[in-house]
Amino acid sequence: MNDQLRSVPIGIIEVTRDGTVTDLNDAAAAAIKADPEALRGADLLERFPKSADGTLRDAFGGKSPSPRSFEEYYPTVDRWLAVDISVDDSVLVSVRDRTEHRETERTVERLEQRLDRVQRIDGLVVAVLQRLLDASDRTEVGQTVCENLGGSDPYAFSMVADRDFPNDRLQVVADAGDADDLLDRIEAGLERTDSLPERQAVETGESQLVEAIAGDERIPRDVRQAAFGNGLQSCLAVPLSYQGTVYGVASVYSRREDGFSQQERAGLETLGSVAGFAIRAIRQEDLLVADTVTEVTIDVRDERLPFVRAAGEAEQALSFDGAVPRGDESVVCYVAAGDAADGVGESLTEHDAVADVTWIRSEQDPLLQVTLDGDTPVTALTRWGATVASGEYTPQSGQLVVEAPPEGDIRRMLEAVDDTASQLSLVAKEDRTYSPDPVEAFRDSLGERLTERQRTVLRTAYLSDYFESPRGSTSEEVAETLDITGPTVLYHLRRAQQKLIEAFIATDPETPTADGQ
Repeated sequence: MNDQLRSVPIGIIEVTRDGTVTDLNDAAAAAIKADPEALRGADLLERFPKSADGTLRDAFGGKSPSPRSFEEYYPTVDRWLAVDISVDDSVLVSVRDRTEHRETERTVERLEQRLDRVQRIDGLVVAVLQRLLDASDRTEVGQTVCENLGGSDPYAFSMVADRDFPNDRLQVVADAGDADDLLDRIEAGLERTDSLPERQAVETGESQLVEAIAGDERIPRDVRQAAFGNGLQSCLAVPLSYQGTVYGVASVYSRREDGFSQQERAGLETLGSVAGFAIRAIRQEDLLVADTVTEVTIDVRDERLPFVRAAGEAEQALSFDGAVPRGDESVVCYVAAGDAADGVGESLTEHDAVADVTWIRSEQDPLLQVTLDGDTPVTALTRWGATVASGEYTPQSGQLVVEAPPEGDIRRMLEAVDDTASQLSLVAKEDRTYSPDPVEAFRDSLGERLTERQRTVLRTAYLSDYFESPRGSTSEEVAETLDITGPTVLYHLRRAQQKLIEAFIATDPETPTADGQ
């Protein structure tokens, strides 16, 4: 071998036409992890590492070696080698270590596949979000999620279970994908065990990832067997929750072990939050149009609560006139302050759970607008989906009158409130049926016409004395309260007022309409 070949940076092996090694450079010996002295004079096929495909052996299998270029994995040296055989006056076999390049390619390929999955999931999330906003009941929410997630790549099976609050049971309302035996065993498991990831997601309020179903002994054996039989290796159970309340669970199964990247999990958890919001909105809509509601009166005792402390420092009772959830887990409350208005406002401003205090009226019949963003009984109730209708706070306690849907889990709602106060007691609980008198029928009819945002803006404006003369709040102040723009407030108010007038005119046959009829 001449000096030029001996010094090139790639491996060169010089062989005879019958495959005997006559010489090689140091780069070749390093590439195949061999002793140069042991290779010289040896049969190349005996000393060269073996590959599964055996392309080198095929190249030297005839009377004369054939030119070849190939790249193969050689397990005995744990390397990918690129081999080129050139046949001229002499036979040269060049060898290059391609292991690092191959690993880089595989890494890029995995990242591209992962990016593709994430992009598809993001697309699915957008499609589901658009349909969720139009869902009319909780079953439709579950069906929308499953139709878009399960039964196709990247997920082979999905299911959604709704939470039955009175009995604290999970009931499957939708599924997608061909895994009926797995679905049957999951449904049975929801009745008898808390170890299923679906149940754990509901209990903890956090997503539950199972990277290898077959090896997770926490999952019942029959469920693992059914998953294995359908080629499902990993799953992610995502709670359908909004503002601390879990309304159900969606679980997604993949044919890949460890089949959920961080980005995928984030996308699916976003989907769970939006589905929870949709269910919460449906529950509130049900409360608005329900013929029957559960009215609960509770007494909370804790001198650290903002309104109790303010009443204590003012040495007088405070009247709680109403509350409006703002949409970002904050709650805007309206409190009549009585004669000691200045002291009440100062006390509330200094409380950690209070984000903002604004005067609606500061002189005659003082009225405060108080935004709560901490853990208090009022915020806990509104996060649960209940409506705080009225209340009163004294220096010792607060008593609140709450309306909740009749199928709501009152016990768990009270447990959520109990976590925010030292003592809680149930004063009264009553299922009330609305009488279909003309006024309430008119109100129900109008309520069905208004959107949720229109109701929120209208109620906030009313409680803020926007409609009083002189006004207690401007449209800009109402907008600031709801963290939206002034033109948006005016738009929703005009739309709500238009619907109110139309409903009034339509129900009064003696009032002429705009066209004179």
